Amino acid sequence: MPPVNSVTVSESNGLTFLDVSNSFASARISLFGGHILSYIPKVDERERLWVSPHAYLNGERPIRGGIPVCWPWFSDDHGREKGALPSHGFLRTQVWKLVNSEDTDKGTTITLSPSFTRAEGFENDCSVIMKIAVGEALEVSLVTENTGVVPFEFNCALHTYFQVDHIQHTQINGIEGQYKDKLDDWALKSTPAPYTITGETDRIHVAPIKTAEIEVDGSTFTEVVSEGNDSLVIWNPWQGAASISDMDPFGYKHMLCVETSLTQGQTLAPGDSHALKQTIIPR
Repeated sequence: MPPVNSVTVSESNGLTFLDVSNSFASARISLFGGHILSYIPKVDERERLWVSPHAYLNGERPIRGGIPVCWPWFSDDHGREKGALPSHGFLRTQVWKLVNSEDTDKGTTITLSPSFTRAEGFENDCSVIMKIAVGEALEVSLVTENTGVVPFEFNCALHTYFQVDHIQHTQINGIEGQYKDKLDDWALKSTPAPYTITGETDRIHVAPIKTAEIEVDGSTFTEVVSEGNDSLVIWNPWQGAASISDMDPFGYKHMLCVETSLTQGQTLAPGDSHALKQTIIPR
C-alpha cells in the first residue's frame, strides 16, 4: 500500500526513511528499528529530538538518538548474563514495515510493525504495532497483544532523546517520589528539587509518572506525557559520552533522555493487549 500524500519514501545507505510533512509539523522515521529521528513542529520550527552526529545510519548498529524502541526487555533485564542477549531487546535492530498511513484534519497517522516478535530470550506468541501521529503534538504508541494461549511477562520503553540547548540550563519539572540509581548499586533515592542534571545520570523513577516538563533557560520547551507506564527513566551520560563510539564527546550537553517505560514487568493474559504511549507536546 503506497503512503498518503504527506509521506515521502526515500533510501540512503540501505535504509528506508519515511519523511512526513503536513500543516502541523515535519518528522522523519527510519524503518530500520521503527525509529523516529526527527519531529519539528511548525509552531516554532524547533527540533524536539536529538540524534548523535555519529549515529550509525546504515543498519550496522542501533541508531543513537531519536526514539529507540526497547522491547521485550529493558536494558539487560533478560534473565541471562549481561551481553548474552542484545541490550533493550531485538526490535530496534530489525526492519519494520509500513502497515498503514492516513491523513486527517489533525495530521498524519502511520502504523508500523516489526518483521518478527519471537527470538532468543522471548518466544511467546504476540503481535506488536507502533502507531505514530504527527500533528501539533507527536503521539507514539507501542501496542503489544498476546495472541497465544498462555500469559507472558515483558518490559519495554520509548527511549526518547530530547534536544536541549544546553543541559546545564535545563530543568525537569513534574517528577516526584523515589528512583533507583543505576550508578549507585540500584540505591533507592529521593528525587531532587529542583531537578537539574549536573553529572552522569541513570535513574529509574519507579512510579507511573504521567507528565514531565523539560524547561530550558526558565521556559518550558517540551512537555512529555506518558500512558501505560510504570516508570520514567532519566539518562544523560555526561562526560561518559566520550567512551561511547557513536556519540560526540560533547553531545551530552545537548540531549536528555526522558523514557516512558515499563521496567517492573507487565503480564499479558491471552487475548489482552497493552499500549505504552508517549506524547511529545511543544511549548
